[in-house]
Amino acid sequence: MTIRQLEYFCAVAEEKSVSAAARRLYVAQPPISRQIALLEKELGVALFRRGSKGMALTDAGQSLYQQGRQYIADMEQLSERVRALGSGVSGAVRIGVLYSTVPYALPFIRAFQREYPRVELFIRLDAPQELMTQLNRGDLNVLFLRAGTKEAAGLHERILGEDELRLIMTAATDPAPELGSVPIERLRGVPMCLLRSDDLWGYNESLLRECQRSGFSPAVACQCYDTPMAMQLVRAGFGVSFLPGSIVETVAGSGIYAKSVRGLRERSYAVLAWSENGYLSGSVERFTQFEP
Repeated sequence: MTIRQLEYFCAVAEEKSVSAAARRLYVAQPPISRQIALLEKELGVALFRRGSKGMALTDAGQSLYQQGRQYIADMEQLSERVRALGSGVSGAVRIGVLYSTVPYALPFIRAFQREYPRVELFIRLDAPQELMTQLNRGDLNVLFLRAGTKEAAGLHERILGEDELRLIMTAATDPAPELGSVPIERLRGVPMCLLRSDDLWGYNESLLRECQRSGFSPAVACQCYDTPMAMQLVRAGFGVSFLPGSIVETVAGSGIYAKSVRGLRERSYAVLAWSENGYLSGSVERFTQFEP
């Protein structure tokens, strides 16, 4: 049994298909299939049940996955410790970034890179649920998230900054172009592109309540699964959205801007998060403690 076989096996176990594991690992499918077949032959057991819904672990496969994942993590930590000896801070940090935290994440990462140029940085932009899954299985070390996620149990969180939740719009969809902020009554009949009602952050709850207090229900043109799509819909003129104000920095020059809603002062916090459990390598620990 080799470390490469374990890596291939764990990837297939997590993705439930050889093709998805191959895309994730940036290798062709045949080597993965071949190495798993050799591993099953060496161990004398079937590791997967192959069916129409993908590849599911057998009892033997589940046991190997649990122990193999820990073995891979131990080997990575050992390698990093050895590389770091006598050579200053080195190693790797695997970073997950939520789209709405990009204005905080990029300056932080750039400053860390200048301070510790020997540390390799691997950065992934994804949805919050996916980032949490990747952190829990050890594919990521730290996350740039928004505070308040219902799935953040078991995480250390360090606040990096705060945003006022604001209306995101273009000149064509601005409900109060002559004003610096938008009175709530100006939103009557205005098309809105909002995150779904079950979004992790609850951005829209206060806005919807304020509209209802003012005697009307908002005109929700569409609901989005993620912030990047909400921004694209705003840009295309579908309507306005309600998001952390710093989000407009991710689309500089696009014509998108933000305005406060009068009487609403809801805040959202960008945080750096990492698991409460498990070993932190030297480079990851430096990253969690870093002050740009």
